[in-house]
Amino acid sequence: MTKLITGGTGFIGAELARILVERGENVVLFDIAPNYNRLEGIETKVKVVQGDLSNWSEVFNVVKENSIQCIYHLGGMLSVPSNANPWASFRANVCGTFHVLEAARLFEVEKVIFSSTSATYGLDTEPVVTDKSVQRPTTMYGCGKVYGELLGRFYLNKFGLDFRSVRYPSIIGPGVKTPGVAQYNSWMIEHAALGKPFECDVTEETTIPVMYFKDAARCADMICEAPKEKIKTVNYNVNGISPQKTAKEIELIIKKYLPEAVITYHPNPEIMKFYKSLNMETYDDTNAREEWGWTPLYQTFEKVVADFIEEIRQHPKRYGIT
Repeated sequence: MTKLITGGTGFIGAELARILVERGENVVLFDIAPNYNRLEGIETKVKVVQGDLSNWSEVFNVVKENSIQCIYHLGGMLSVPSNANPWASFRANVCGTFHVLEAARLFEVEKVIFSSTSATYGLDTEPVVTDKSVQRPTTMYGCGKVYGELLGRFYLNKFGLDFRSVRYPSIIGPGVKTPGVAQYNSWMIEHAALGKPFECDVTEETTIPVMYFKDAARCADMICEAPKEKIKTVNYNVNGISPQKTAKEIELIIKKYLPEAVITYHPNPEIMKFYKSLNMETYDDTNAREEWGWTPLYQTFEKVVADFIEEIRQHPKRYGIT
């Protein structure tokens, strides 16, 4: 079976490719701007195709020419770039998802795994968010992802496409370049590991649901491999580190490993508006755990910080660390 990963050299995509390659799978990576450093160690074991999700012919071609049987649709524009350029976000995230699903229908792809987000929740969100919570996103990114979830469910019901999706919380890990709502978590650890000071743009009390990038890749693999009869909910919340930690608590954990770390706080009022509106205390992933056995390997910040530091030291080229 040949599997396609859109956004295949990205944050989650490259790590997922590593999992599949190590298992002996045939893997094709589709990316608008391939980052070959991320493929360190598996460069000769994957096929990379440069292409744009918003161009339907490029999506159709990569699926048809490689006889793709399973698609992990991870590609698209992230939250901050999407809000900055909602028109480009529409083409990449909305049109791009439609193109992937149409390609799957026309070329008889067996299965599509879609990466959604906790940002599909927003307006008047209750403190406990479940798979049945009302999705009223306040960002362009969240709007596009709700569309993807619902369109995928339509293709499941109308055409019998085996569509499954996971709503990731914010993903953290080494080498993050694109700004995001929770990247202070990643940058706190990375700067400390590199001996550089870091100023957080949030308050010491700020919290947000997060997942380590290795768990995010493993999660996509797990839901893909789950027996079809186990998939009841279709679109699933998936949680990572629990319970949530405040920025100050994360700082103190980092200092257990890197006592000389210098971390300060200068909250950005606009960013803090987002966190105050989020109001998400519990990101409930009961259905994912009960239906297909989801459980993260990195459930504490202690485990994340230790592995994060090791990754930076062992693979600086992979993560663009200087």
